[in-house]
Amino acid sequence: MVDPGPIEVKPDARARPARYGAGVFRLLDRFGIGGAKRREIRARKLELAGDLERATALYVEADRADEAARVLLARADAESDPERRLLLCTQAARVGEGTDVGERARRRRARLSFDLARSSAGGALHGELSRIGAELEAVGDWQTAAEAYALAGDDDAEIRVLKEAGEIDRLEARLRQGSEAARETRERAQLLRSLRDLDAIAERRRALGDADAWLEHHRDDEAVMLERDRIEARLLRGPDLTLDIYGVRHRCVLGRDLTIGRAHADIVVPSSAISRQHLRLYREGGRAMVEDLGTRNGTTLAGARLHRGLPVGDGLELELAGRVPCRLTPLSGRQLAASARYGDGSAREETTSASASPSSREPGPAVAVDVAGARYVCPLGPLVVGDWRVDDAHDGAQSYVVLRTPEGAAAPFLGSYRLGRTIELGLGDELRETRGGEVALGVPQTEQARAPAPLRSRPNTPPRREGSP
Repeated sequence: MVDPGPIEVKPDARARPARYGAGVFRLLDRFGIGGAKRREIRARKLELAGDLERATALYVEADRADEAARVLLARADAESDPERRLLLCTQAARVGEGTDVGERARRRRARLSFDLARSSAGGALHGELSRIGAELEAVGDWQTAAEAYALAGDDDAEIRVLKEAGEIDRLEARLRQGSEAARETRERAQLLRSLRDLDAIAERRRALGDADAWLEHHRDDEAVMLERDRIEARLLRGPDLTLDIYGVRHRCVLGRDLTIGRAHADIVVPSSAISRQHLRLYREGGRAMVEDLGTRNGTTLAGARLHRGLPVGDGLELELAGRVPCRLTPLSGRQLAASARYGDGSAREETTSASASPSSREPGPAVAVDVAGARYVCPLGPLVVGDWRVDDAHDGAQSYVVLRTPEGAAAPFLGSYRLGRTIELGLGDELRETRGGEVALGVPQTEQARAPAPLRSRPNTPPRREGSP
């Protein structure tokens, strides 16, 4: 509410017999017309002369509140400044309280307050809009009051004044809109719960798909967008990643066909002597194989240069470009688990032999690559952890890491949830073979060991041979 302040009565607004003539006032006194009437007459003369401010003050002195309010409204009509116009309407409503002109001023003030609030560059507060709506409702401007309540988000008040106004069509449309908005609110809350539940059971690609479907029609829904981004940020990306297997950290490189080189390779070795893509690891006929990619400085085994693919067998000691040692060691999935449980696998005699035959469900042995002071576990297919299979997967340009549980094997637990047979791993996951058991497979919560490896050839497609280092 704008404080109108007192109506100022200027000293020169009082009677000036010399100006109007003493005879006139003696005549008024003769006919019994007192000071109030004289002030009203003077006020009317001032109004006709265009001195509306002094006329207003004299109407107030003459106890003619309705005339004072009328002049104030006339002044408001002539005022170009909206704030000043609002102040004059407020004064008119206050001075003319209880009169028809005062009621008209109240309606003008309420409507002007709404127009100013609606056009405000910074936007009016909901509380201010609700106050204006109540003022419009009080003066019977139902339609404008409904608009004010709608802007304030006060659905109940908006529907109430539409009923009072008899706006049946608008009321029905508003009720339909309210019903649709309530349904959408429920669906949104249900979607957010579903996204969190899907993340909790590691079905994250499904969660991203559901979020994308919603955002296609609700592009500005920040809550769903934030939840989607949070889930996507947790997805584990391949092919180079770090996993904790039975409490021991391993750096793994997923893929069925890998390269070692100084650049654009799956395993990058910082040496200028070797080629960008120097050595290839792949699987052929169930056996892990290695070959030099036709490099200038070559790859040697016991001093002999490699010219064709060679089985890794029980292990190989290679030299890249005659300078960089590279040891390849076969490592079965059971050996990997045993080495994680017992340090080097020696505590489990049946799994320490590199030639131990794998189970019928188990792929061929992985290859441990020791080069440039680091060890990489390269499964050349799915990484076997107990009965589970960890693999690099792609969906268009998107890359993610899945864990699959074969038929007949027990799916892992994540927290208290038994997971499905195919899930997407995420940062911070701790998978257990039994509820409450030790962590069999963990993904560190922090970022992965290194940035994603550069783009390479598609799976099962041999890389291009290089003729120069």
